[in-house]
Amino acid sequence: FKYTIMIYNEHLFLQAISLSFQKYKEHGARSTEKLKPLHLAVADLLKEIWHESNFELHYLGTGSKEKTVEGKYHPKDIDICVTDEGKPIFCLGIKFITSNYKQNANNYFENMMGETANIQAMKDLHYAQLIIMRQKMPYYGINKLEIPEKIEVIDEKDLNKYLKLSFDAPQAHIPHFLGIFLVDINEQNYLTTSCNLPQEFGKEFADLLDSKLSLATFFKEIGNYKRYFIYTKLQENIQEAED
Repeated sequence: FKYTIMIYNEHLFLQAISLSFQKYKEHGARSTEKLKPLHLAVADLLKEIWHESNFELHYLGTGSKEKTVEGKYHPKDIDICVTDEGKPIFCLGIKFITSNYKQNANNYFENMMGETANIQAMKDLHYAQLIIMRQKMPYYGINKLEIPEKIEVIDEKDLNKYLKLSFDAPQAHIPHFLGIFLVDINEQNYLTTSCNLPQEFGKEFADLLDSKLSLATFFKEIGNYKRYFIYTKLQENIQEAED
């Protein structure tokens, strides 16, 4: 689906991550300001995919806000939600992990699966998860000083569980689409660059990550799902007209 591949521009996406990181340093981890540039960048890509006039996007930004979606077990504020005539039809969650990953790695993974299951247990509602993390992750310790105690490097072991999940049989807790983007961020000027995956992990593992979890694949699959959604809805309308 060439159109969908073309709309993902890595350079522009890296700029959005840089701006989000700058807001994070200026306003702190609890502020929603750090989320807005990144959420806007993803929303702009989804607007290109779900561009028909009857689809609406809801996200955290100027003139827009997150949509609360009824889950199987509890309501959830969705980072980005696409609606069709007011009904949620596609949800996307974004995680931007900037520090202290390894001590929270299992919690991140399990929370992602629980959040996904809560939404996808509802019939015909797909959830995508986009995870952005620094490949060289600072660890600040309990004192949360400005200077990190150490730098933790994201390795194959940290990512293999996500890759394994993407190959598993479809179940409610498995995101319908899963994307992972590893970046390096300069603390002084906030310049953000994508990681050289073959250099960091070796060619075989890097190829697996690229084929299953890259952002180009992620947005391509979302585009294909949108086409399938429109086709299915058209067939239902034809059937209703015939009945």
